[in-house]
Amino acid sequence: MQIAAVYIAYFFLSAAWSNGLGWLAMADLLRVGLLVFLFFAVTVLLAVNEDAFESRLFRWFCLVGGASLILVFLIQLPALDKDHWRLAGFGRAAQPVIGSTLFGFIFLVAGLALLPQASGKGERVLWLVIMALCAAFILMASSRGPLLALAAALCSAFALAHRRLAIAVVGLLGAAILVGLSVDFRPVSELFARGSSGHIALWQQALQAIAERPWFGHGSLVEISFEGKHGLSRSPHNLLLANHLYGGVPATLLLGALFAAGAAGALRVAREGKPIYLVLLVFGFVAALFDTRTLVQNLGREWITIWLPLALLAGHMIRAQRTHSPAPGEKTAGPTP
Repeated sequence: MQIAAVYIAYFFLSAAWSNGLGWLAMADLLRVGLLVFLFFAVTVLLAVNEDAFESRLFRWFCLVGGASLILVFLIQLPALDKDHWRLAGFGRAAQPVIGSTLFGFIFLVAGLALLPQASGKGERVLWLVIMALCAAFILMASSRGPLLALAAALCSAFALAHRRLAIAVVGLLGAAILVGLSVDFRPVSELFARGSSGHIALWQQALQAIAERPWFGHGSLVEISFEGKHGLSRSPHNLLLANHLYGGVPATLLLGALFAAGAAGALRVAREGKPIYLVLLVFGFVAALFDTRTLVQNLGREWITIWLPLALLAGHMIRAQRTHSPAPGEKTAGPTP
């Protein structure tokens, strides 16, 4: 939690050397930064004080996602044609890439957190149906970045989660791909046939901008545009590059410390039998390598894919530490041989 606070505070400080420094821009950065810290702190507090908070949150998150996907398929699937063949969602998920990332998160939560704890056959079927809907959306949205992130997360699940469950989750996604290819459904078949997304050109421009001010970056309020495949873009579509572009070496070190602390804690909890945090962090990190500015600016899916797993992990670890801490005056057991 301390690393997150320092990371956010540094982005406030970096505004001081931005060419685009202004009161309105500074107020917006302050607003978003405070919201991030408040979101993180409140989530940690709820996870620490309520044992069932995380499971209820995951349950309702997946139920709402599943209900929205039913509406997506009922309303938008009949409207797909040769000119508008990529499936999209509603609201923030209206962009296929953002929708694929959010529903990939739901896919993992339903498969690796809720399915193992299902109380009966009916509940297991419910989570499997939601997973199938998520897999279908991801493939029909034809977004390769979220699919790569999902593949990386599933690989970590293979290594850490229940092997039989991980195989079942991968098998479900593989079956969806085979069905889409066998019926020659355009979004699925062209998922692998589409040309370059233009990310390489954006990353090259970002590296050139970083080379101009490598140590402390251009500042969090600088206005930089990149020439992309679909016109001008404000983001290099890569968290690591964008983070260094705006904040320089200190921002990169703080981001590395944030993810390293999260990965170390998630790995320790995974060895205790709960791999969902590490799997979600792998998914969020890989997804951020394809379409993210920083964790303080222009936030969208990062609330869910990065900040939420980090906060839930912090809450879980604090709660576990309190549970295993000896009561005042209680003697601790000596070291075991």
